[in-house]
Amino acid sequence: MSWLRIALRNVLRDGTRVINTLLIIAVGLTALLVGSGFMLSTYDALQEIAMRSEGHVIVTDDNPDPALGGTHQQLNLSGWQTLQSSLWKDERVVRVLPRARFEGIISKGNKSAVFFGSGVDSKEEFRVHGPFLRTDGVLNPWLTPQETPDVVLGAQLARTLNATKGDLLTLHTQNRHGENSEITVQLAGPYHTGTPEIDNHSLMTSLTTVATLLDTDNISQLSIYLHQREASAAVQTLLQNSLNGITVQTWQQRAELYHKVKAIYDRIFGVMGFIILVVIFLAISNTIALAIHQRREEIATLSALGTNPSRIYANFILEACLIGLAATTLGMLLSYAISNGINLAELMMPAPPGKTEGYPIFIYISWPHYLITSAMLIIVAAFAAFLTTYRVARTNIARTLS
Repeated sequence: MSWLRIALRNVLRDGTRVINTLLIIAVGLTALLVGSGFMLSTYDALQEIAMRSEGHVIVTDDNPDPALGGTHQQLNLSGWQTLQSSLWKDERVVRVLPRARFEGIISKGNKSAVFFGSGVDSKEEFRVHGPFLRTDGVLNPWLTPQETPDVVLGAQLARTLNATKGDLLTLHTQNRHGENSEITVQLAGPYHTGTPEIDNHSLMTSLTTVATLLDTDNISQLSIYLHQREASAAVQTLLQNSLNGITVQTWQQRAELYHKVKAIYDRIFGVMGFIILVVIFLAISNTIALAIHQRREEIATLSALGTNPSRIYANFILEACLIGLAATTLGMLLSYAISNGINLAELMMPAPPGKTEGYPIFIYISWPHYLITSAMLIIVAAFAAFLTTYRVARTNIARTLS
């Protein structure tokens, strides 16, 4: 306890120099925590996009269906209804959504455009996308059965065709026999993903419409949504063991955008963190070096009295730890205040490349993350102090006291 009091007194008597070092560490920690909080929230958002758009577990069949000539529209998954029924019995499963990918040409009068379509469960599809797919306030655009089947278009595709809600459109494609097939549909409304490449060419319609148009009830994939994403690997293993010749993937294996963005952000914040650690290391080294210079007579006297060099090391290391503790406490408080302020202000980021809409800035606040990062900085401060005080063991007592 006496050594702790001595270290505290030494810290307090250094005054301005200690305050400057404390502020450098606090500001560096604040930048690190706020930046990493934004990074973690971005990771979580990308994970949500991947899981909501594809499902937690995705079942596909990469083996061409002979009945479709082996090449048609990638509609290879047959007999999916039985699998869907069995999955409903698993208490981990929330939804099992079939999706059929197809493509062709959509026309309205003398206007036409290429489309990439999805046949979906019209009662459930829009429920899983959440805020990442907007339908202008309409959650389920086509719940009411009509003689003319409904379709929803990407907002840009609807503008290209100059189509509005209620307009009749024609879908042209090839059926399973390679014959031209077309069907008249009614526009139920547009949807927005915020990605021009998708909104320019995508559409959704019911599985029944796709089956009528293509003359097959095969689908492209079965998307399985779970209560807990942590159960994805277990469900994947179960299905792989029970299904032969079927490909089963988790959302992580399909989330290409997530992995690319995460790799970029990891490098950016890795460099940022390294720079901050170097600044903190140099700040502590400078503070301890000046303290050693000012107190060289004191150090020499302690050495002359037979004080073990390790006790002298420990004293300066303890001072560095006290500075680090005070600085990280201040840094955590600043980070907490700034993060809450940003979250409450509901600030928006500009639209990233390839997007038409910005997104809200949200900073994660995690006290375990705060404490772990702060502990790491205190360790860096202690290590800097140890390296700086190493020369204390080589102090020339006689020359210093003369």
